[in-house]
Amino acid sequence: MPVPALVLAAVTAAEADACGRDRTGAACLFVFRRTHNEVLARAADWLIARPFKIALILALAMVASRLSLRGIRHFLAGLVRASEAGVGSIRSQQRADTIGLVLRSVAKVTVFSIALLMVLDEIGLDLAPLLAGAGIVGVAVGFGSQTLVRDFLSGMFMLIEDQFGVGDTINTGEATGVVEGISLRTTRLRDEAGVVWHIPNGEIKRVANRSQTPT
Repeated sequence: MPVPALVLAAVTAAEADACGRDRTGAACLFVFRRTHNEVLARAADWLIARPFKIALILALAMVASRLSLRGIRHFLAGLVRASEAGVGSIRSQQRADTIGLVLRSVAKVTVFSIALLMVLDEIGLDLAPLLAGAGIVGVAVGFGSQTLVRDFLSGMFMLIEDQFGVGDTINTGEATGVVEGISLRTTRLRDEAGVVWHIPNGEIKRVANRSQTPT
């Protein structure tokens, strides 16, 4: 972490050369001003200051991850309580578990991706080329996974809107049967002949639910 601007204003040319003009660390300055040894000053920055900052970043990331997971649990508990009266405890718990899986994954990836970038910045890596490369890869992956993203989004909305659940008899247009399983990507149902259908959620344009009772 660079030292404050007021301290930087008092940095001499020798201190800037020893500790770096772009990233003048407080630990490096402290040691250099007392020993006037450039090697010891840089060693203090790399062996003491930066590991401490990296450990602090990781600790804060762990705390942020735990807090986000706790918030997600409270949100899902409220979702279950709000929907139990209408759809039953088993079905509402299934919806909450599936939605919670997605929310927890998104929270962890977001928190630790930010922490990773901060750690790389502390190490001294130039993040601009890395972010540019990641952006290009992200665009390429996005074009190649449009169908997968569509399936996931459709699955999310089907669960949130409670269009159908496990045990319901539904007609998707291509197949009619009892729903045996729902994931974010596919819906699995068994028709009257005993054939199991695995239907991508993005391919389900409309659903006729024979088991859903009027509300």
